[in-house]
Amino acid sequence: MSLSGPLGIEWLPPEQAYPLLDAYHRGAAALPAPFGVWAAACLSEIDTGALRAQLRRGCVGLQLPATALADPAGYERCAPLLDLLAELGRPLFIHPGAAPPAAHVPSWWPALVPYVQQMHQAWYAFRAFGRARHPGLRVCFAMLAGLAPLHGERLTARGGAPGAVDPAIFLETSSYGPRAVDATIRALGVDSIVFGTDRPYAGPAELRLGAAAEHAIVATNPARLLALTGDHR
Repeated sequence: MSLSGPLGIEWLPPEQAYPLLDAYHRGAAALPAPFGVWAAACLSEIDTGALRAQLRRGCVGLQLPATALADPAGYERCAPLLDLLAELGRPLFIHPGAAPPAAHVPSWWPALVPYVQQMHQAWYAFRAFGRARHPGLRVCFAMLAGLAPLHGERLTARGGAPGAVDPAIFLETSSYGPRAVDATIRALGVDSIVFGTDRPYAGPAELRLGAAAEHAIVATNPARLLALTGDHR
């Protein structure tokens, strides 16, 4: 499990953030199997010692909000945290962060507009600034990175290099269904997909992509997650 990025706790002043982060880590660590825990980090004051302590206590890796890794300044700020993950062989999970206030919008607005925009920007920020700086880092993007990988043709048309498929990048399915997952597989390959859900907001999606794809995405999901998180028993 992971802290809800849209709450914005990571960005609170340290004296407000750390009591909440400590409570989250204690509560999550007390959950029984099969739950695992992603660490959370204060972003208003970077402290690699605090992250190292949580990883030593059993957190599989670090979750950061997409808003923290949206541009070169974000990668500059978070570099010590990402360097520590690379040093310890732990992965990064990028999840939507807080949505800006919006009046007179339907309840689904944050999930369909700012969250998608954040993940889309985080995907291309990682391509442009993150991968070269952190070449060995394993990264998982929530909600298929807002379908950003499907814009590869437009990237090429505007002068960007398509690049090879990155075996250290994974995309979690969230509440996306067969059409979105199928398109992403065509762009990046089935080995990049990690089956997930939007619980408690939405249950697992029916992928309906055929026996081979279902086996690769769902039946082998524990092995895929192990490849992402590493075996830290």
